[in-house]
Amino acid sequence: MLRIIRVITDIGLHLELAVPADSGFHPGERWTPALATEFMATYHGSPAARRTGEIDRYLGWPGQAIGYKLGEQAWLQGREAARRRHGADFDLKAGT
Repeated sequence: MLRIIRVITDIGLHLELAVPADSGFHPGERWTPALATEFMATYHGSPAARRTGEIDRYLGWPGQAIGYKLGEQAWLQGREAARRRHGADFDLKAGT
């Protein structure tokens, strides 16, 4: 859940997007650090200090959350391609 929250708030804050009208959470409002903190508290329940640290990190490192997720997907797709290519000989630890 935290990864989803990170991506939503990172994109919303930096693109200054409005919360979708059908979301049920402050529909139509623009993302702000305060709103992102409230969103995280509502859907993750992490301690206040962690929420503040997370939001500060997103503000100082635009695109980090989505970049991480896209990079993870690229690695997983590459691994699956190697698994298909090598079949039964695929060994993740050996790199083949």
